[in-house]
Parts: sequence; structure tokens; C-alpha cells
Amino acid sequence: MSNFQILGQEAVLRPMLAAARQGALTGCYLFEGPEGVGKHESAVMVAITAACEADDPAERPCMGCQTCKTMRAGTHPDLVEIGLDPSKRTPTISVAQAREVIRVARLHRYHARHRVFVVDPCDRLVPQAANALLKTLEEPTPGTTFILVTARASSLLPTIISRSQRVRFRMVKAELLSEWLAEQGFNDPQRLAVLSGGRPTRAAELSEGGLEEFDIATAELLEVISGGPAALFRFTEGLAKTGQGRAGWQPVVERYLTVLETLLRDSAVLAMGFDESVVHERKVVERWSEALWPSGFERIQSELLTTRKRIEANVNARLVMEPLIACIATELGPSRLKH
Repeated sequence: MSNFQILGQEAVLRPMLAAARQGALTGCYLFEGPEGVGKHESAVMVAITAACEADDPAERPCMGCQTCKTMRAGTHPDLVEIGLDPSKRTPTISVAQAREVIRVARLHRYHARHRVFVVDPCDRLVPQAANALLKTLEEPTPGTTFILVTARASSLLPTIISRSQRVRFRMVKAELLSEWLAEQGFNDPQRLAVLSGGRPTRAAELSEGGLEEFDIATAELLEVISGGPAALFRFTEGLAKTGQGRAGWQPVVERYLTVLETLLRDSAVLAMGFDESVVHERKVVERWSEALWPSGFERIQSELLTTRKRIEANVNARLVMEPLIACIATELGPSRLKH
């Protein structure tokens, strides 16, 4: 039997894999949770398990049959993965893609025991595409399952959510992730585990040049916070310009938000007397800790939640970041300045 695992998600996957082995998958699942915790990999794992040719359900996925091998390689026609439409300027899953899914879903599966469509990220379905898929999600052909993957379930149409069985993925505990990273030979596993926020994929990205980007983003952000309105204007103007490319400004803003969240985390744990896992420069964290504890943390966290809601509402980069940085500078007071 293949020991197929996704780090830290065993409790979530156990009933899913049991259903896949027994041919008991339902029509539509919604895999929701933070980015980088293994949702897509888990969807593929479920698909392979459901399709495996092994006669004994306990042996699925065997990883030795042709179906397991080709699905693992991403070349089997009964594992259909739908991502962003490369022909579109904006990152969306288009109506044309939805129509193709509907067409293929009406056909009989190729030869696997079960067919799975993985739609990732399903929150990028344009409304017309989402509406077009509703009937197919509600009544898929026998032997077919849809797995919708998202980090932003709150942005989905209620009609999509109501047709799905929700499966919630969680962040991996820092201790578990750090141990796993060390076993895999990653340098500085504790820092990677903390900075990644319990997301294995993000930890791997940080290890491949991402730590340097993170340190640069930290320096830039601290410079803006310590500066005045002119520095803030130049910063947000630069963010607005990044939005002109295909990737948009969201990945850059997300990097800055990660910096802020880890600075707040470090400052909070230091204020509570637990400083063994502080990953930022200690003198900066000490200043933040003294200035913000306790009510300043609450006000900034509230502003961070508002910031993420603005991002989901596609507010422009300037209106996303200016209120947040202004809030942090106000709460820090003189502690925002370099010493």
C-alpha cells in the first residue's frame, strides 16, 4: 500500500481517501484553506486513489498501475485540471473553459474507475462561468467528481458553496513543519517554518531565494513606516505601477502583509516573554513590542482584516496599503523611527 501523505493534513484526508478507495465519493467537494498547505496536491491524491486499478481497495493507490502513473504525471484524460485561462489578460477561469468542462463532463470517462475534475483556483471563475457550471456540479455523470480548490471561499457564489461538500485545510504547526524541513535538508528550518505561516509550499519558495526577497521587503516596509507622507506616497505609487503587469500588485502586497504579520507575531511573543522563535531583528521587535502591547496589536490586527477585505473587493493597491501603514505608524508613534 502506498503511504501517500500531505504534511499536517492527515486528519482531513483520511475520510476522503477512504471514500475514494471504496468508490463512495460524492459529486462535488470544496477544498478550502490557506495558500500553500497542499489543497491541490490533496485533490490529485484523491483522484489517483479513486481511479487506481488495484482490485483490493486497501491497496489503492498502488502507484504501480498505468492509471496511477499517468495521473501522477498529469497525462491521464480522467484527471482534468482546470486553472487560469492563459489567453486572458486578467487571471480568471473563463466562460469558454467552463463550456469545455461541461462538454467533457457529459462524455463517458476514458477507462479509469473514477474521473475527477480539479478546478483551482475556483474563486477565479468569472460569474458567468460559475453559473454555467451549477447544473453540472449538482448532477455530474456517474463516476465523476468535481474538486473545487480555493483560499478565498468567502468570495464564492453561495450557489457554488451550497452544491459542495466543504473540506477545510489548516496551517501546519510550526514545530511539525520545522521538523519536516530539517528532515528534507532545508537550511534554517525554524525561520522558514515561522515565516511561511505554516505553509509547506511557501516554506519551499522562501528557501529558493524567497528569504532574500523577504528581507528586502522588510527593509523597504520599515523605511516607509519610519518616513512621512511623502515616503508613503512614493511607496504606494510604486505598488500601483506593479499592477500594470499580468500578475498584478497582489503578490507584492501579500509579501508586505506577510512581513507585517510576522513582525506583529514576533513583537507579541516577545511581549509575553517567549523570544526563542523571533525571526526579525531583535531591536526592531523590542521597539514594536513596547509600543504596541497590548491595545496597539488589536487595532493593527483589525486594520489588517480590513485590508484583506479590500483586497478581496479588488480595491486598488494605494487604497489597500495607505490606511494600513498609516495605522501602524500612528500606533508605533516615536518607536517607528530608526535609532
